[in-house]
Amino acid sequence: MTLSTYPSDIAKALRSRWIEGGHSEHLLPDDSSLTMILDTMYQASLLREEGEPVRCRIIVGAPSSFSAISNLDPEDVHLLQFEKLSEFSPDDIRKLAAAAGFYRAMLAIQVHPKTSATIWGMVVTGTAWVNQVESGKFTGRPLPENLIVQILGPGHLVASSGYTRVLECSGGKLLTDGFDPFRSKWLPSQFAAIRLSLLAELESEAIESPSVRLCDAFVKDIAQSVVRRVLSLVRTRAHGGMLVYLPDEIACNTENWIRFRVRFQPDESSKRFRLLMLKVMQRALEIGVLQGLSIITWEDFQKMQDNVLSHLKASLIEFAHFLADLMSVDGSLVLNRSFGLIGFGGEIMGDSHVTSIDRALDLEAEQSVPESAESGGTRHRSAYRLVSGIPDAIAVVVSQDGGVRFVANRNGKLTYWPYLP
Repeated sequence: MTLSTYPSDIAKALRSRWIEGGHSEHLLPDDSSLTMILDTMYQASLLREEGEPVRCRIIVGAPSSFSAISNLDPEDVHLLQFEKLSEFSPDDIRKLAAAAGFYRAMLAIQVHPKTSATIWGMVVTGTAWVNQVESGKFTGRPLPENLIVQILGPGHLVASSGYTRVLECSGGKLLTDGFDPFRSKWLPSQFAAIRLSLLAELESEAIESPSVRLCDAFVKDIAQSVVRRVLSLVRTRAHGGMLVYLPDEIACNTENWIRFRVRFQPDESSKRFRLLMLKVMQRALEIGVLQGLSIITWEDFQKMQDNVLSHLKASLIEFAHFLADLMSVDGSLVLNRSFGLIGFGGEIMGDSHVTSIDRALDLEAEQSVPESAESGGTRHRSAYRLVSGIPDAIAVVVSQDGGVRFVANRNGKLTYWPYLP
């Protein structure tokens, strides 16, 4: 059994990881103050305002430490100082959280001697950071590397340096045991066929210029950015959900495995992701020619400034939000390997009974340990049953507490990876 972690222990772990990550230690308060900040945020996360749970971001630092952003264009990150300071307490956070909307602003906190602190203003960030951070990288205007603590839900905190995640805890436990399957070899290999077919279709339409090409990982990086954003949205909504990818040969005949609340017609509208990807790839190549690039990478794509491409990027973001909405319906959202929409609200059927599943100990699951399948909830057991019956299926299960598991068959074993972005 995993024991609960106290604020002082979380503070020690945060300091250790902060230093390991190469962040400036002088930006962290002393141990007592850091413990107080984490404890106050944890207590605030358990409160409700007008029936809604408190969600909030704070950034720690004196007003003088933000001088670099205090005189920027009003459309960028900017400061608003309060005429009268507020106490940094769970109740005051509860009262101010709605004004400092989670996606648009942060409360600014200054620590004083004897472990007290005050709320002295807001750092207004706007919402652009959400779409970029959720996709795995941030290329917009940076924040100072000060400590930021986010309340994602009751008892669920994330600490970061600027936009760089350092530590996460939920339900009094540090989330330390996990992997990022997007960085593995096995997961991208499951979608190799769709990447090749997109490149082949692009080439067949004679869109590609002989002077420029997309790097091999271009499609993978964009697709992963969409899924990362979906998982982030579902996690922060604290509802939970399940995303299932079926092999194409099974996707058209699911009656024996899934009973849908809604199943989509398999027409062009259900293939929106593929159509968007082709347009993105085409436009990126056109811009690459103008910029004199020989190979277009994900980093090049992120830096491209173009009205058409901006519209397409926004469409991909909206597609991710749409998938997250579909996952909020009880049951599973089911896609094929091409991200084609099959249906949502899917009830997993089948009479196979899974008693155990292996937990991966590394990205490729070359080492794993068996666990009882009963240790997970209903969603988990449904995912295990489905992937056990359809060996080429992949399921991603998001718990209400924000935990995420990737489930797949690997090295002849039914395996799960705890996701830690």
